Amino acid sequence: MAKKKIFMACGMKMPTDKELLENISKIAKHVADTGWTIANGGGYTGIMGYVVEEFAKYSNDIYMILPKKFKKDLPHLNFKELKVVEDEAGRLIDIKDQCETIVVLPGGSGTIEEFMYLVETKKYHEHDRDVLVYNYKGYFDDLFAQLNKCVKHGFLDEGSLKFEVAETVEELCALIDAAKAEWKD
Repeated sequence: MAKKKIFMACGMKMPTDKELLENISKIAKHVADTGWTIANGGGYTGIMGYVVEEFAKYSNDIYMILPKKFKKDLPHLNFKELKVVEDEAGRLIDIKDQCETIVVLPGGSGTIEEFMYLVETKKYHEHDRDVLVYNYKGYFDDLFAQLNKCVKHGFLDEGSLKFEVAETVEELCALIDAAKAEWKD
């Protein structure tokens, strides 16, 4: 039986908040301890690399989705399984198709792009993946406010935003556990 894959959408830069890093370590350990394969988008720097390093302390079940432009980074990457895709668009499609659950951690424009792609494709029933957002210290509050403004002004249908939000590590780990329980073999 293949392990379920969980993708961690996160940035290629390191945060300045050390508490966030401590929390990400706890999340990575929980994901490993509960038997997931972690999927990574091909980065070895920033939070992307940090998540994989922390996960690798407990499990080697790492699925790497690498856009061709990052092939030079292969020597730095830790993975059990590798899939090389054409570009960022191909990476997003593979995430949607291969990962049962997506966790969105604080990050930059690429993280927000991943989040919006997954919300948009879920809205159109292209996947039924759980999309879980770690809203650490209100990190995504402004984005949520903008999305709610889109609903208010009629640009998004009520109920089209299909994702769950966790404010704490404990809440996020509970959502991850619930997502895993939903998936049938």
